[in-house]
Amino acid sequence: MKKLLLGIIVLGISGATMAQEAADKKVQAGLVFGTGMNFQKMGTKLMTTDGIGSDWTVGTNLSFTFNETVGFCTGVEFDFSTMNYAAAAGNEIYYVYNDSEILQQADVASSTGSEIFRLSTRKQKATYLTVPTMLLFRTNFIGYFRYFGKFGLRNSFLLSSKITDQGSNLTPDDEILGVEEAGTNSNMSAKGDMFFFKSAVGLAGGTEWNFTGSTSLAVEIGYYYGFTPLHLDRKTEKTTLYTAAVENGTSTDNNFSNQATQTQLMLKVSLLF
Repeated sequence: MKKLLLGIIVLGISGATMAQEAADKKVQAGLVFGTGMNFQKMGTKLMTTDGIGSDWTVGTNLSFTFNETVGFCTGVEFDFSTMNYAAAAGNEIYYVYNDSEILQQADVASSTGSEIFRLSTRKQKATYLTVPTMLLFRTNFIGYFRYFGKFGLRNSFLLSSKITDQGSNLTPDDEILGVEEAGTNSNMSAKGDMFFFKSAVGLAGGTEWNFTGSTSLAVEIGYYYGFTPLHLDRKTEKTTLYTAAVENGTSTDNNFSNQATQTQLMLKVSLLF
């Protein structure tokens, strides 16, 4: 019994010493890995969401301590985000493309060898550089663990965007005649389709485990509400999508831009030094 009590006391002192070493650090830096789910809220009735999207995150974080319980968290993260869309029921959506480029309306007339695609579903992949700016609230260490909450913004800058569409290929004459051939357009680009900046306000909470020296492992889950548009609402000549109605053999186009905002539920794991 004496040996057991002595072991518990030694372990407790050791844990307190390690936790104190981590608690005394004014700056913590580390690697962050995350995954999450994307939920798009549509701003147009012509398109709808097609299931839940995904997000993968990798980067570095920095935490600055103001005092034992309050700090500030920032860093540089790369988000690999996927969004899923579909043509809304009752709508036939088209675009004109040349090779791997989806053309803006102003470029359609001057393009040679272009084709028309009727869109059924769309998977849009975007890569963002994200800079979180969040207030950090932490408890004191309880043994090896302390608990924290974060509140603030995730500001993201678009680096690239690629599109994979499912639907049907047509030629300009086929649009009127109704001749279609099912197909997939992969690795497509659409200039000016996505807005270059994305911002979301979020709330996260988690726990930090000081498992050795001043090194800790942190796990958190957060909810982020996006309030900026994912896509640009362009003038007619800059749009890429349109609906077509045929009357008396003549096609009448209604040009439009996709519209959506995004919320995210994210799980992150950080290794802090």
